[in-house]
Amino acid sequence: MKHNYLRKASILLSVMFILAASLLTNCSNHQNQHALKQKTAKQHTPASQQRFSDIDKWLSLFEGDKRDAYQKPELVVNAMNLKPGDMVADIGAGTGYFTRRFAVAVGPDGKALGLDIEESMVNHMNEEAKKMGLYNYEARVVKTDDPELPANSVDVIFLCNTYHHITDRVDYFRNVSKSLKSNGRLIIVDFYKDTDFGPPRNHKLAKEVVQEELNRAGYRLLQDLDILPEQYYLEYGL
Repeated sequence: MKHNYLRKASILLSVMFILAASLLTNCSNHQNQHALKQKTAKQHTPASQQRFSDIDKWLSLFEGDKRDAYQKPELVVNAMNLKPGDMVADIGAGTGYFTRRFAVAVGPDGKALGLDIEESMVNHMNEEAKKMGLYNYEARVVKTDDPELPANSVDVIFLCNTYHHITDRVDYFRNVSKSLKSNGRLIIVDFYKDTDFGPPRNHKLAKEVVQEELNRAGYRLLQDLDILPEQYYLEYGL
């Protein structure tokens, strides 16, 4: 009797041990799979999903003498040939580095719109506009897939270091074209791909890719200017 009891107890303990080991193995496998998914997602997060909510951090990068040295904003604004009364939409305006310059260039009868998906950037731009007394400078939060510009309302749409962040670019810019006036222009300034300057190379797009995509979106190239040391300047019409 005692022998049978011990035998049953031994079998029961063995079964319990097997079940516990199975549970631990399954838990470990689940944790490993979860970690792998997180790692894979992090590795494949596209540049278009990069966020810029930390305004203090990005102010130190987007403003100042270091940026002025390669960005050469005066050259860019001069090349754009803006006219008094023009409406300029700066998509992905960030801290308003170019937007405030556009507001000055188009004069009080014109308007400069700073469009960004980050509320912190938009708040900064609107505060800056008040401090500078630029009443023709306005910032708005927009969707990632639509700048929400009225049809036939804009003279110049401008993107600097922003084009590569946009997904479904052909559809995006085909939609954006509706907001341009009959003689409106689209201007793209972005980093050369095959250099180590600026964002990582896998976040950048070659000029030829931009040209091919915008051609498919219905634009025609007006100017390809070699005026910047680290970036291309492409100007398009419809």
